[in-house]
Amino acid sequence: MEAKTVTVKDIQNLLEGKLVVQMPDFKSTVAARNQVSYARGTINLPEGKELKTSTDREKAIFTVMVVDKN
Repeated sequence: MEAKTVTVKDIQNLLEGKLVVQMPDFKSTVAARNQVSYARGTINLPEGKELKTSTDREKAIFTVMVVDKN
């Protein structure tokens, strides 16, 4: 998916799996990570699950996924 922004609603609807987004630039990935930080406080994930993010700085690819807590 290619997008300029990631919304809290996108993250709240994630529940299982992952979202990979091609952002326009690295600054956009930073903004998306901030949205994930906010969303963590607004959603109730299943027991033993958490949100994890990763960023490919060079390609400006942002990933957020629901993973098992370790």
